[in-house]
Amino acid sequence: MVFVLVSVVVFAQQNILTVNITGIESVKGDIYVYLYTSEEGFPIEISKASKFEKIKLTKNNTSVYFKFLKSGTYAVSVYQDIDKNGEINQNFLGIPKEPVGVSNNAEGFMGAPKYEDAKFSLNANKSINIKLSEQ
Repeated sequence: MVFVLVSVVVFAQQNILTVNITGIESVKGDIYVYLYTSEEGFPIEISKASKFEKIKLTKNNTSVYFKFLKSGTYAVSVYQDIDKNGEINQNFLGIPKEPVGVSNNAEGFMGAPKYEDAKFSLNANKSINIKLSEQ
């Protein structure tokens, strides 16, 4: 009986996050999607992300699924690697030259969007929409 109860509790904490990505103007390159559980590294330090997915772009909108997530607070960042060099191309001021977006479609003011503006709670299966834009 204890095993069944523990299994139900553990299973109940496993959520699926669907990230729908729109605003793709050019069907070139790859899409990188990063999932963060804290502000550390958000939005572009990929080594600080909790999880990430890379997908080959084949159409003007796409979805990515993160499975087996515990309930908690998350933020997502996305970029389109048009030239497939594995990094976000930036100008001399550090502004991305490739399409980017974050959860809540948060925008930065004089810099990158803040984790505080992009974060959301996940306590059940959830779907979010992120629109890519050129900076």
